[in-house]
Amino acid sequence: MTDQPWMNVSRRFTRSVRVDADLNDPEALKGFIATRSAADALIGMSRHRTETGHAAFTWTGPYGSGKSSLAVALAALLRDAAAVNLFERLGEDVSGPLANAFSGVSGWSIVPIVGRRADPEAVIVEAISDAEGWRVPARRRGVAFADWLRDTLDANPDRGLALIIDEMGKFLELAAQENADVHVFQDLAEISSRSNGRLLVVGILHQAFDEYANRLSREARDEWAKIHGRYVDLPVSLAGEEQVLLIAEAIEGDKPNTPGDAALTIAAAMRAGAASDGLAAALAACWPLHPLVASLLGSISRRRFGQSQRSIFGFLTSAEPYGLQSHLREPAKIGQVYGPDQLWNYLRANLEPAILASPDGHRWSTALEAVERCETRGGGGDHLVVLKTLALLDLFKDRSGLSATEEVLASSLAKPGTLSDILADLTRWSVAVYRRHAGAYALYAGSDFDIDAAVSEARQAGLTVEYRRLAKQAGLQPVLAKRHYEATGALRWFEVDLSPLHEAQDRIRAYKPAPGSAGLFLLLVSGQGESEREAKSLTRAAATVAHDAVVVTGWTRDSFRVRDMALDLAALEQVRAHRAELQGDAVGRREVDAQIARLSADLEDRLSVALDVTDWATPDGVPKTLTTAGLAGPAGLSVMASDLADWRYPDAPRLRNELLNRTRPSSNAAAATRALLRAMVEARGEPRLGLEGYPPEAGLFVSLIEAAGLYCLEDDRWVFGAPTKLDPANLKPAFEMAEKTIRESSGPVAVSDLYALWKAPPFGIRDGLLPVLAVSFLLSLQDRAAVYLDNVFRPQVDRFFVDRLLQEANAVGFRWVDMSETDVTMVAELASRLSAFGEPVAPTALDVAKTLVRHVRSLPSWSLRTQSFDPQILAFRNVAKTSHDPNQFLFQETPSLFSPPSRPLDGVELADRIAEAWKTLGDAYPAMLDGLMAHLFSELRVRSPEKDLPALRRRAAALKSASGNFRLSALATRLETYTGTLEDIEGIASLAANKPSREWVDRDVDAARIELAALAQQFLKTETFNRGAAGGAGRTAFAIYMSDPSFPAPMAPELDLDADERRHADALAIKLRALLDAEAQSCAIALGALAQVGLHLSSDHQKLEPAS
Repeated sequence: MTDQPWMNVSRRFTRSVRVDADLNDPEALKGFIATRSAADALIGMSRHRTETGHAAFTWTGPYGSGKSSLAVALAALLRDAAAVNLFERLGEDVSGPLANAFSGVSGWSIVPIVGRRADPEAVIVEAISDAEGWRVPARRRGVAFADWLRDTLDANPDRGLALIIDEMGKFLELAAQENADVHVFQDLAEISSRSNGRLLVVGILHQAFDEYANRLSREARDEWAKIHGRYVDLPVSLAGEEQVLLIAEAIEGDKPNTPGDAALTIAAAMRAGAASDGLAAALAACWPLHPLVASLLGSISRRRFGQSQRSIFGFLTSAEPYGLQSHLREPAKIGQVYGPDQLWNYLRANLEPAILASPDGHRWSTALEAVERCETRGGGGDHLVVLKTLALLDLFKDRSGLSATEEVLASSLAKPGTLSDILADLTRWSVAVYRRHAGAYALYAGSDFDIDAAVSEARQAGLTVEYRRLAKQAGLQPVLAKRHYEATGALRWFEVDLSPLHEAQDRIRAYKPAPGSAGLFLLLVSGQGESEREAKSLTRAAATVAHDAVVVTGWTRDSFRVRDMALDLAALEQVRAHRAELQGDAVGRREVDAQIARLSADLEDRLSVALDVTDWATPDGVPKTLTTAGLAGPAGLSVMASDLADWRYPDAPRLRNELLNRTRPSSNAAAATRALLRAMVEARGEPRLGLEGYPPEAGLFVSLIEAAGLYCLEDDRWVFGAPTKLDPANLKPAFEMAEKTIRESSGPVAVSDLYALWKAPPFGIRDGLLPVLAVSFLLSLQDRAAVYLDNVFRPQVDRFFVDRLLQEANAVGFRWVDMSETDVTMVAELASRLSAFGEPVAPTALDVAKTLVRHVRSLPSWSLRTQSFDPQILAFRNVAKTSHDPNQFLFQETPSLFSPPSRPLDGVELADRIAEAWKTLGDAYPAMLDGLMAHLFSELRVRSPEKDLPALRRRAAALKSASGNFRLSALATRLETYTGTLEDIEGIASLAANKPSREWVDRDVDAARIELAALAQQFLKTETFNRGAAGGAGRTAFAIYMSDPSFPAPMAPELDLDADERRHADALAIKLRALLDAEAQSCAIALGALAQVGLHLSSDHQKLEPAS
């Protein structure tokens, strides 16, 4: 091996271009080879810029496809139109349009940006700020990027700004990983489209824009898709012939002047037999590479283990074993071509691990096994050359367009005349096999099992084709009603299935649409060899048995070919499952599996073609104007599907929201729905339902409720209403049908029944929309529809209602409310009276009923238990407590309580009676508590609670720790802090009743009254005998013992007087003393008189206690 090769590969192909480093380097374009695909990208940019105003582009292509080099060429063209000479080799039709492609400005400032894991906005701002020849205003704090960029363009009115963002995917990868904002790219695109061509944006990507977002949520991916939609995406990827031209340019040295036989053969094979002198010359210019090697390098580079042109030129320049450089440095190989067998050796030595880890791994293993089997059988050098060539063609035929025909294989041999014998040997050794249908050879898996004979034997034994399984295997794709989707926002599709003609009617009768499906396209096959005439008759007959479902039947004119392939597939599957000799033959099994896979793919393709040559028959009931004539292919089927969907669902709403207008919304969409429904019931009356900013639920509100005109401003109030006359969303038919259903029902209609009504024709509303529409419908009729939950009237529509609706739609029901003239008057009067007692009540039956029921049910527990009310009020209370139906409560049960049959009351009188009862119930509990407290004050000798309350607090504070009685101390503690609130009174009364207020009944109130009197007496007695307490309170205590035969027992009254009472007593004592002094003859007579008076006074006031 020598140090110097006998042919050279230009070094300019060994380095990759970096936009920011090479943009201003004159050497970067030295040797630049312009290709037609690259020129088409630039011409496309120019046309978009001048004709549509679009100036934001993305270039998408695999690694090493020349995107960065093209960016440098674009920069040169922007600086100087003379750089168009880079493209002169492509002809005047290319260089002409490019000469003035980006004119219209006095000059361009070119800003190269290389993507990295950083904030794209900061990187772009920094790059623009450093641009040469470009005046950049300072960006003040708080100024948005878009505003700053507009100011920058305005500061340079005559110049253009070109942003070339290489490795743009690095920015997108970071944004996807961190779920960050990429709105800066939308700003760039929008500003460029409004810049009159002065802002040119080019983003360079290695894969499609949306591929970077594949791990994001659906909402985020949709947002990214909208941003990318503002860019014109241009593919930058070299065609196979362009790659051959690049290889020819890269190899330098003495080459043949004219194409040889091998180059002509390969060029003709690549062009499917058509002569191509230009391609043959290019292949010949790749010498010393064999033309077959040159043609395969491009296909190999596009495999997963390759990397486009980088792997091509890596192969040309690397010193890896069996590579081109190794060949060029072998003196013994001077003047010899580098053949396909050497390329095989190169791949095996250097790339085999990567190939095995790729989707090509299985076929590579099969090829290796074939080569090793050939060597074991004693195959010589030419045998291996042909077999390795065959292996390469078999591996990479999909992208190269080449097949292993005898002509192509012969080009790999120095002596083509020996090919027939070599192929015969390879076939006999079960290494290669001839495929008649392809007219080419292929690798054989190495089994001695005769698959063709086994298949023939299976077919002769009789087979049954399972058409349903066959349809699943073929992966028949549903037909989308695209025009209908564009009009309504509802994505409807028709299933596609397969059936033999003789089973068609049974198949149609048993058909049940899958969730979301609008119907079925049933492709019929002549399973029993029916003629075309018989097939068409059976097809029309089958179309008549479809009832509720939309089933379109069609017999394919390709029926016999489909049936034959289906039988072959069934035979192969039977061979695979039941032939015992395959159990120990791994190679044979692999070959059978390969044939099954290949035939399945061919059958799938054949069925796709069959759909294009099918005569379709629409079911009964479809208008004659809806014809299927002339509709074929995917586009024709989609038109037919849209026509059928329009006919089936003429009243479908027009609601364009991809989150909810679907059968199964995502979890994020479900959460947004819940948030929107809660806002609808809790924040109605507020602008935008109180939704600030643009959370997902705000987007739903705008696109569904606001766009449909269901939430409007009326009399300075935001209210839900029925669809307007304009009805932009076509919701009026659905709402009217739901209202009619509720009106005509004698009881509540379950929301699940409304859902079923709306999901069925003619509406076809998707499941995701149903909750939002149901709540909107309810709120638009809230004065005329009552809500029931588990068959119980629910006076309020709140968060709990929303949660139950979303969980169990069948647990929620709506019922219509009807009123007579008397009812209308009563409702209006009741609303007026109830409003006077508290918050305003709307003059609607539901609002009045809700207010009455809610008030009664919110009364204290004692008010709901006491029997102390008037019988009418008791009955009204009990009806309100147990009412399940607002209509029955307000218009039947309540009037029957207050209006006697002999003289029915009018609406005003009824309202008076009901309002009075309502007020009585509300006032009862506070009045009862006030009575208990008045009784306590009376017992405590508190004449004026307002005036004497401070003194009472002082008395209680002095007594609370002196009594030794816990209950008395508890009373004193409560009196010390007493302020007169309802809670204070409840606390004292609960102490007396020994129960919390929520458990009181009538007897507890009576017991509390007695206990309060007893506690008051203990309070006074303790206060009397507690000198410190009594003195502090200014009281005087007396105890007198008296006995008289005329009284049944001695009396011993105990008295205490406060300071005021003592003053009155002293004044009265002075008058009594004067009278006694004047009348009594002795002290004993005077005391006896006083004792008699004391006995009578004590007896009258029942203050005596029996003497012990």
